[in-house]
Amino acid sequence: MVPKPPEGHKWKEVKHDQEGTWLAMWQENINGAYKYVMLAANSDIKGQSDYKKFEKARELKKYIATIRKDYNKELKSEVMAERQRATAVYLIDQFALRAGNEKGEDEADTVGCCSLKFEHVTLRPPDTVVFDFLGKDSIRFHEEFKVDSQVFKNLKIFKRSPKKEGDEIFDRLTTSSLNKHLSNYMNGLTAKVFRTYNASWVMSSLLKEMKSEGTIPEKVKDYNNANRKVAILCNHKRTVAGGHAAQMEKMGDRIKALYYQEYRIKQMMLDLDPKLKKKKGEAYFALKEGIDDEWVKGHQDAMVEEQREKIRKKFEKDNEKLVAEGQKEMKPKELDERLKAADELADKFKDERKRKKIEAEGKSPSIDKFEQQLEKLDTRIATMKTQSEDREQNKDVALGTSKINLKRKWNFLAKKICVQNYIDPRLTVVFSKKFNVPIERFFSKTLREKFEWAIKSVDENWEF
Repeated sequence: MVPKPPEGHKWKEVKHDQEGTWLAMWQENINGAYKYVMLAANSDIKGQSDYKKFEKARELKKYIATIRKDYNKELKSEVMAERQRATAVYLIDQFALRAGNEKGEDEADTVGCCSLKFEHVTLRPPDTVVFDFLGKDSIRFHEEFKVDSQVFKNLKIFKRSPKKEGDEIFDRLTTSSLNKHLSNYMNGLTAKVFRTYNASWVMSSLLKEMKSEGTIPEKVKDYNNANRKVAILCNHKRTVAGGHAAQMEKMGDRIKALYYQEYRIKQMMLDLDPKLKKKKGEAYFALKEGIDDEWVKGHQDAMVEEQREKIRKKFEKDNEKLVAEGQKEMKPKELDERLKAADELADKFKDERKRKKIEAEGKSPSIDKFEQQLEKLDTRIATMKTQSEDREQNKDVALGTSKINLKRKWNFLAKKICVQNYIDPRLTVVFSKKFNVPIERFFSKTLREKFEWAIKSVDENWEF
């Protein structure tokens, strides 16, 4: 049944396209661009589409050995078209290159394997190939790989004179002809399926070897490390975010602040029992490396200013409440009185620096209570260090691309790429159940709805 068009309008055309995933389209009147109404990410139809895609990749397991045997044989074919096709399939399978498609007039000049040009490939004997081109989403693909000796020889032949800059490497091959050839092995097999298969197969293999232990953040880091290897396999690079260095510095300061809290507690323990210094050793009570007197003063000043800001905001909020209730506002004098608490904190820090002594504080302070506080701080520090290492290691790898991402676009400055996700979501569910990590640590609410079929369909023993 065809839905009614908006009131006062009529449909220009009604299409019956079994391959299309859009519901309606129109051409906007400013730039003439086409706009689409798409299926919701968590719709049943989209879920069926995702399921079929990953099942298609799983099916490739039955044929991959034959395909690899055939293309390795055809690398030496006397028919140049077959040799080019075999070389392209080798690159797509082994290095996760995209096949590449013809671009539209309004799209960026991006490149895939089948559309590689003379200048995109540099050969370094005996077996190294350097690729340098603009890939999907106009992101530069600049990588070098060691290849099979016959593949190196073939690429050398494909670049032979009279070919020059601007000429295609695979001049006897198109993406369509390549996919038609692949469909002879398996119904519906295209070059894109290799990326899904290889990404999921690698992740599956890593999960089998994994013995993730420790805290939840440590297990999440193990998962991200595996995900990172897959992202690298699929060439999911991203430009390091402009604010990354500042974020890492801020995180480092937060870790230092926790270490300083530990230092203060240990000094309070010494205040209660000076003999502990001999018992635990002088190093136990010293400031951590990277934290000096100058840093301590700066941190204390920041703590005082933070308290002042909290007092001011609380004062403003209380006044707003009084006005809303029809009462008089408090006078500035009340704020001055409240700010004395911050002044007292500043005086306390100043006195501590002068005397080089921190007195025990809190209700009924004791060594046992302080040791319990230290234990909690140790856990927080370990968690933050794990998160910091994870963020630094993955600063230039788009994990969200290989895992799952619902955002429409990733501009080349730092946001995540919107592409097909290549790791079967059921593998994430397997990790979650196998190592008792809440699925919420990997899937947002929207993703849990999108992949409800995956969450409900497998246990920890499922295999890709």
